[in-house]
Amino acid sequence: MPSFKYKVRDRSGKAIAGTLEAPSLEMAGERLYRLGYFPITIQGENKGGHSDLADLWQRFQKVTKEDLIFFSQQLSTLYKAGMPLLTGMKSLIEQTNKKKLKSILEDISRQVEGGKTLSEAMSRHPAVFPPVYMNMVRAGETTGLLGDSLDRFITLSTREMRIRQRVKEATRYPKIILVSLVIASFVLVALVIPRFVHIFAQFNTPLPWPTRVLIGVHKFFEAYGYFFFLGLGGILLLLKKYSSTPSGKILWDRWKNRIPLLGPLFLKISLSRFTFMFVMLNRSGIPILQTLEITSATLDNTQVSRSMEGISQLIREGRSLAQAMKETQKFTPLVIQMVSVGESSGTLDSMLTSVTDYYDREIEDSIRKLSTYIEPILTLFLGGVVLFLALAVFLPWWNMASLFR
Repeated sequence: MPSFKYKVRDRSGKAIAGTLEAPSLEMAGERLYRLGYFPITIQGENKGGHSDLADLWQRFQKVTKEDLIFFSQQLSTLYKAGMPLLTGMKSLIEQTNKKKLKSILEDISRQVEGGKTLSEAMSRHPAVFPPVYMNMVRAGETTGLLGDSLDRFITLSTREMRIRQRVKEATRYPKIILVSLVIASFVLVALVIPRFVHIFAQFNTPLPWPTRVLIGVHKFFEAYGYFFFLGLGGILLLLKKYSSTPSGKILWDRWKNRIPLLGPLFLKISLSRFTFMFVMLNRSGIPILQTLEITSATLDNTQVSRSMEGISQLIREGRSLAQAMKETQKFTPLVIQMVSVGESSGTLDSMLTSVTDYYDREIEDSIRKLSTYIEPILTLFLGGVVLFLALAVFLPWWNMASLFR
């Protein structure tokens, strides 16, 4: 098990140094936190010399959402323990082993030392700190509850990662099957069929249509394969570029929402994200119109995002949140009724949390149905393709065997 050198402070502020065995740097830090220490630095013991290749690899690493969550957890813990912000930032800089994140934190620390707020310093790095994060930090600075704001972002990000992982798990099996099928078809058309063509040509017996189809596909790729793949790559590149434009994104989201089985799931995920993010921002003390603006800008579905913009406009005109949600026609009557009760009773956050739970259950049911429906459909499709390929290979041999008899 790896060993880590650490420097920490106990609850009285006394500096302590030592070594600790742990599976990873994160686990070492977690153990020290459990013991009641506040880490200053945690470094792995260098037993084999510094690796220039590893150092070069770290330079090209990106700051992932997991890195941001871990950083937020550490900063929240230090802040709630009463450690000054700059002292906590410098402590995190010393123990961060990712060069890119370390350089970003150093820049933020310099900006804060120069008189800027933490949110203003973070806004210089929009690729690392999304708008939701910066607005939560800004609200936490205003209210003096920075630790609570960071905890809410951690809850939000962890939840989104969990939903994304569930969708990936539901679609992993179909992806593996389709990739395997494409590889098998390519091997058959590129390597197997050409060997049979010369044998079949020696006999005057007519070839069955599945075999003729595969031979035609082979001849097409043999003559125009380079042009086909270049054209396909160009089309995909143009589609990707067009989908990044406002009109292209609208068209893509409209088409995505109409996909059987997947479309309703994408819509529920976006609505669940909206309600949960609304609760987190509202609890952070952000005004409702600004909350709607932030959530609208961070949703990855333009149709839902436009609906949120419509809700914001209707609220400006004097309507309640429940009335505005009703007019968008994106929410069920049950959800609208719950929001209406929350507004009238002053328990809007609680009711919206219930709405989020409702959509989470709907998402789980949709993922379960997706797995239930997609497996038999995929099995039938796979069986049809395998049958076609088998007939294309074996039917000519059966015909030739009957000819010999």
